[in-house]
Amino acid sequence: MKKPSALLSLIQRYSAIFIWLGIYVIFFLATSAHQTAWVSMVLCNNTIIPMIIVWAIIYYVLAPKMLHKHPALFFLLFFCLLGVVSVAATESDLSLSRMLHEKHLLQYPPQHEAAIARGESQRSLLHTKYVFLLLTTMTITTISWQLNERKRLNLKQRELRAQMELKYLRAQINPHFLFNALNCIYSLTLLRDEKAPDSVMKLSEMLRYVTDDCRSDKAPLQKEIAYIRNYIDFQRIRMEQQPDITFECSMTNPSMSIPPMLFQPLVENCFKHSRVADHPDGFIHLNLVQDDKQMLFTAENSLPEQAHTANDHERTGIGLNNVRQRLELLFRGKATLEVTETETKYRIELCIKY
Repeated sequence: MKKPSALLSLIQRYSAIFIWLGIYVIFFLATSAHQTAWVSMVLCNNTIIPMIIVWAIIYYVLAPKMLHKHPALFFLLFFCLLGVVSVAATESDLSLSRMLHEKHLLQYPPQHEAAIARGESQRSLLHTKYVFLLLTTMTITTISWQLNERKRLNLKQRELRAQMELKYLRAQINPHFLFNALNCIYSLTLLRDEKAPDSVMKLSEMLRYVTDDCRSDKAPLQKEIAYIRNYIDFQRIRMEQQPDITFECSMTNPSMSIPPMLFQPLVENCFKHSRVADHPDGFIHLNLVQDDKQMLFTAENSLPEQAHTANDHERTGIGLNNVRQRLELLFRGKATLEVTETETKYRIELCIKY
């Protein structure tokens, strides 16, 4: 079972080479019926090598930069390339054929020799040949690039999903937060506070969201919002003063499916760096606007006068890089993450367009 699997993997990896080799053999056999093997090889090289160069330009330069982000421009450039290369290749083929004919290496049928020597009947056939080859090149390039890109993204998404599942269980409900939440509930219970049962339910909902919903690729937006609100409520309980924390939501479709824990890392960053618990001027302002065209999430938090340590900046950078990487894999250029920082405020804006 291992050998066929290895062979299939080898064919998929070098599929373009096998296809071009097949095209080369077909052209060689077609031309060698009336010419010597050496002349047929010269003619095939003059025909196929430019096509391979065009394929390499499309596959390695144009497709990675334009096929997903600017498909119209990608096809426009290809058709421009199609016209230029077909004309240039036709003239090159005619010149090579005349040179070989003059050296008596290439023989034409006697009844067509004069017309073919002038290139009258060859020109249209050569144009047709190169247009066909270039369209074939385009098809091969687009299909193979799409398949390879899809395979690469699927592998990355599987790796990222496995990493995220561990992070959800170990980091998002981290032991420190869990300890503080249980401690708050214990204090409310001792004080016979009426908020104690409600706090137990909120913590239960948070754990259920992380252990159940976060294992899927998608989760309802309203559950993500509920998780964030519960997280904020537990943060409020352990603060002596009434902090300036707001979370405003405007949603047209609360049941919309989104990747789980999409906003939570940004919310945690706000609490980690705003010092809202012990700074009198600290604040955290969160806002979510979701309509039929896009979803916009903004998170603003205060920055204390004392500078952050290097470790704080490093942790923030790593967290934002992870978020950016996840957005790129999940939304393929349809999501943007912008960061604005002043001396007193830090703002993150996450926009997802449908």
